[in-house]
Amino acid sequence: MSRPAASDAATRARYLDLRILATSDLHMHLLAFDHAAGRAGATTGLAHTATLIRAARDEVQNSILLDNGDFLHGSAMGEAITKNVLDGRRMPRGAHPVVAAMRALDYDAITLGNHDFDHGVDYLGEVLRNAPFAVVASNLTLAPATNAGGPRPLAFTLPFALIDREVTDRMGKPHRLRIGLLGMLPPGSVSGLHNGPFRAETRDIVETARVMVPQLRGLGADIVVVMAHSGIGCDTATPGMENAVVPLAAVPGIDAIVAGHAHQVFPAETGKWVVPVDPVSGRIHGVPVVAPGFWGSHLGVIDLALAARPEGGWRIADAKSCARPVARRDGKNGMVVSVVAPDTGLLALFAPVSAAISRRNGRALGETRCRLHTYFATATPAPALDLVHRAMLWYGQTQIDGLGPDRLPMVASTSPFRAGGIAGPGYFTDIPPGPISLAALDEIYAFPNNLCVLRLTGAELGDWLERAASVYNTILPGGGDQPLISPTTPAYAYESVAGCDYRIDLATPPRHDPLGGLRDPAANRIRGLSIKDVPITSDAEILLLTNSFRVTGGGNYPVPKGDCFIRDVPICVREVIAEFLAATGPYDAAPLACWRFEPVEAARATVLSAPAASTVLQESARTIVTPGAFRDDGFQAFHLEL
Repeated sequence: MSRPAASDAATRARYLDLRILATSDLHMHLLAFDHAAGRAGATTGLAHTATLIRAARDEVQNSILLDNGDFLHGSAMGEAITKNVLDGRRMPRGAHPVVAAMRALDYDAITLGNHDFDHGVDYLGEVLRNAPFAVVASNLTLAPATNAGGPRPLAFTLPFALIDREVTDRMGKPHRLRIGLLGMLPPGSVSGLHNGPFRAETRDIVETARVMVPQLRGLGADIVVVMAHSGIGCDTATPGMENAVVPLAAVPGIDAIVAGHAHQVFPAETGKWVVPVDPVSGRIHGVPVVAPGFWGSHLGVIDLALAARPEGGWRIADAKSCARPVARRDGKNGMVVSVVAPDTGLLALFAPVSAAISRRNGRALGETRCRLHTYFATATPAPALDLVHRAMLWYGQTQIDGLGPDRLPMVASTSPFRAGGIAGPGYFTDIPPGPISLAALDEIYAFPNNLCVLRLTGAELGDWLERAASVYNTILPGGGDQPLISPTTPAYAYESVAGCDYRIDLATPPRHDPLGGLRDPAANRIRGLSIKDVPITSDAEILLLTNSFRVTGGGNYPVPKGDCFIRDVPICVREVIAEFLAATGPYDAAPLACWRFEPVEAARATVLSAPAASTVLQESARTIVTPGAFRDDGFQAFHLEL
């Protein structure tokens, strides 16, 4: 017997659907064009994601749109605009392009990421001054840079937001829905406030949620959504953890989470996930979670089915999440093709800015006689990183008072920002011999991190190198071909150090996990640490040139407490490279870094790189690399003889 129509209508009236749309880690990649590489991009750009946003909205009656932070810095466009504004010129058309884009797409709220502070509080405040959406940062306060009295810490943004939204149920009847929003930054990673009047105080993500979720419920929130600029890491909560989404999902009262920061895509069946993570359903501890990649590569979608409570209000009856990509890989030829066309409205909005930046980026800063690439940057010293190493050491030895060559020995540490990994096979630095343009400089060093100097003991330098070596898998003797690095470990978590010699024993388990958490303090992968053939003792003193992101906790590198931090140089590493090129002439050198892997009997390490890497194999004189198979994801396997 069929159910009466009136009964069906009553059942449908008790339910309504809400779609949460989310972007994360845009890093000012607004257009479907890579200004650093000087070519169109099929896989990234908010202009592509905008098409998905409009389509996803049209599919449902009720939706909200959120951004999960790190929207402001990290592209050639972003840095060109920042430089203009900091030099005293106006924002383009009176509004920053990312705010203009979010206004055009009708964002409801955003949270902040650690890189949004890369050029200080004043600049971020100027960008967001007339933002027509809520800006939420629940675990962030600002305090005076000095501790000599003064005002107490203050919130820089809203600690939470309550959005009262008119929604319709499945019968089309209107209702009021109160949506509570929290926004979380990764503790200890806000690096852009050096030499400014404020310092950032970021509280623990999980503890903040435990306090504030009940507050939102008490203020009448029907559902609570957390915008967590934090990755999907381990399942055990530790104080101040950077990637805290798994224990965050266990906090009672949270209905949905947008993850980010680690540039992950979730749900995703690939990768290794801890037990509470269900990568098929997109739930963690039963809570729907989405991580929408980075640079606009995906649109995060969480669909919530809400059921009316008898006493009033709404509860989650069902949920599902997915990450919709803007591009796919053609299985026949391996080429990346766009799934959607870029949004014509955003293209027209930014056409003048894009043209001006393309002209700016063509200006040459110097010259290289070597091919600067990162195809094997995690497997052997790389020429693109060597330019950074040499520039940092030159600056420390010649441009900083008191750090000259007659003082303590000096080493330099840097990351391969563009080295494949989760970003895909098209994400490598490859600059041919010839002029080094502004665009090429952005490709070599992607972020506006300041140069910093640490005074470390030999033991502390060893710990720094142990953290760097934690990105590598353990390679078992007799195990044949084994992956060097997990596909989900970002290459920028790795640091290459020049100015000292060392070897890495891959057969030994790491001291730290790939995210920097301490796993086994007694583990030692680093062997033969020395400078000019002289072993570095545990109590020796060394100057380490690094950057403000690492010093303030980015990547969870072991910066010792106390007075090891001796200099925060008010100059970006990118500017250091430009000054080095101007002062020393054309770059033409073999890598200064001398690290290598220890032999592992009857084993080879497999590295994933772009197929173009086969054209630079002759450079790897100290590392025997054998080309392997092409993969469906566009990478090619290369095998290192250990």
